[in-house]
Amino acid sequence: MNPVVGTPFLRVTGPGGEELPWVMVRAPIVSRAHHLRLAELARAGNRFAGATSYLGFPGAHWRDERDYGLLCEAWMHCFRDPDRFLPPAGPRLRTGESDFTDPLRVDPARVAAAGGAAGVAPRLAADVVHVSGREPWRGEAKNWPLAARCLRRLARETKLRILVVDPPAEAEPIPGVRLVGPLRWRQLLAVIAGAGCLFVPAVLDASPRVLAEALCLDVPVVVNREIIGGWHYVNPFTGAFFDGDDDAVETVRAVLGAGQRPRAWFSANHGPARAGARVLSLLRPLDGSLPEHLTHVLLTPDGGSPTPTAPVTR
Repeated sequence: MNPVVGTPFLRVTGPGGEELPWVMVRAPIVSRAHHLRLAELARAGNRFAGATSYLGFPGAHWRDERDYGLLCEAWMHCFRDPDRFLPPAGPRLRTGESDFTDPLRVDPARVAAAGGAAGVAPRLAADVVHVSGREPWRGEAKNWPLAARCLRRLARETKLRILVVDPPAEAEPIPGVRLVGPLRWRQLLAVIAGAGCLFVPAVLDASPRVLAEALCLDVPVVVNREIIGGWHYVNPFTGAFFDGDDDAVETVRAVLGAGQRPRAWFSANHGPARAGARVLSLLRPLDGSLPEHLTHVLLTPDGGSPTPTAPVTR
């Protein structure tokens, strides 16, 4: 198993950033530094819940030897079939880390004020954008083999501008499809904001943040029907599912002309306050010490663990 980039721990905090005695485990704990941090967090009196964010974690094929059913008292997840992946014991909540994406921060008006799609270099302007990843685990999550087949057909059968951001290292050129390396987060948002749709062929993606970000930018999505997480974002207001390379072209064409309102739908159903209220409802029955005045909680990457450098595509 490849080491997970960044920290596997999320601190649960109040809206003002005050730390609460709960930590979410969102990925396998594979490095010595993370094992030591887990012990430190436990000694400090923290309790643990699980969050599905890395491939099929905590399913048997996507974790280390640790018994996460014993470590985590509850789970937040985005699985259609949670029994396939989650330990049998403990309460469960169908909410994902990506549900905390903030429409006030990922805002097309803010992107436009910073230059927006108009400031994107011509080589990055596109009608259809697919965000992949060159790390092996990201390539697995983003399902490059299916993406390549679908985009090849899309380029051959349409005149749409197609862009792949951060393709796998082994990706071969596709006629009519532009491949560019990783982008910093703000630049990625501008590229997506200027697109007609985001193309998401992933299956093993448990909490696709880029999908939630596209919706916040008012960009509809075309999503693999088999995706294990993020499926709950797809409806007539936000985009459509496709089943494979046979119907991908037809689905993209339909979504580009449908006039959905993905940002309004996401803002009405998700975001930090709504997702945080749901997570609080998961934890409160387990912990009577949580302050009564809390209306919601937030999730913050643990500062005591190694973290990634400046945000890039993911």
